[in-house]
Amino acid sequence: MDPVRLESLSTLNYRNLAPCTLRFGAGVTGVFGENGAGKTNLLEAIYLALTGQTDVGRLEQLVQSGESEAYVRADLESGGSLSVQEVGLGRGRRQLKVDGVRVRAGDLPRGSAVWIRPEDSELVFGSPTLRRAYLDSLLSRLSARYGQQLGRYERTVSQRNAALKGGEAWAMAVWDDALVKLGTEIITFRRRALTRLGELATDANAALGSRKTLELKLLETTTPETYAADLTGRRAEELARGSTVSGPHRDDLVLTLGGFSASEYASRGEGRTVALALRRAELELLAERFGEQPVLLIDDFSAELDPGRRAFLLELAAGVPQAIVTGTERPPGAAAQYWAQSGRFTPLDPLDGPLDMKPEKKAELEEVH
Repeated sequence: MDPVRLESLSTLNYRNLAPCTLRFGAGVTGVFGENGAGKTNLLEAIYLALTGQTDVGRLEQLVQSGESEAYVRADLESGGSLSVQEVGLGRGRRQLKVDGVRVRAGDLPRGSAVWIRPEDSELVFGSPTLRRAYLDSLLSRLSARYGQQLGRYERTVSQRNAALKGGEAWAMAVWDDALVKLGTEIITFRRRALTRLGELATDANAALGSRKTLELKLLETTTPETYAADLTGRRAEELARGSTVSGPHRDDLVLTLGGFSASEYASRGEGRTVALALRRAELELLAERFGEQPVLLIDDFSAELDPGRRAFLLELAAGVPQAIVTGTERPPGAAAQYWAQSGRFTPLDPLDGPLDMKPEKKAELEEVH
């Protein structure tokens, strides 16, 4: 299958980015400039346009100060066929379109991008909530059904919690049946996917030079076999707390190095290596699932001071059909380079003329939006 290639990205009123259209070729494109120049916001916009996903708490944060709406558009090419994916942001809502037709996030090409960031080490040292979010984001891209069932499960937990807060013990049987059915499917899918993700992460960790074996495990608060009994057995505790205490929404993705918890015993350098191993495993798993390599986004490669990990990142970028790499210095080996400054991007290798958006292009985007 031919890989999906990002041909261009257009933004309007997005974060600190000036209205622009950036064009990308195959291979590695480098974007460099000072901190705060808009490099991370550019990668965030690309990731949003390709996957429909964002990890910001409030969508209003993505809209430029003083504006009510923002717009991102990605023009894609695969096997000679062209398509357009658009994301409109406004009034706390996100609207997705493919070739002009409104779609849900699950209808976008789910394996289309992987984003490696300096803060990925928080997947190792941060809270279980961050690791669950990472796992759920990945699995939702692997399977549209997983994303749909996860959404239903989360709504059921919320409604059940409201009943618990109201002391409605009589209503628990109905909520329990729905919770067990949805939760069992989520647990089963997580276990199955984690087997392959763990194998790939173990291999990637070794490739990064670690002499300690990396393993991924689920720390579960219940199992499909005991789910219903666990809910019944902890009913008094749940009524007292007003919340559901068992289920996949409380589980953790445990990472161990050499048999010990990475979050407790790994050094910062080891944690960064584990995070990179997770991202490479994500890249390979999506490629296996969809038969094509995702667009690879690497944020601030120059923040990785260790020569081995920096070399690993650059080799990873060189090994995929398309990668966009940012840094405070020029990424080596890039086929094209952009200089970032105050939300504007200037090509140092000519792709298609200046990138500052002409008035007629801005008017066109505003009309489309």
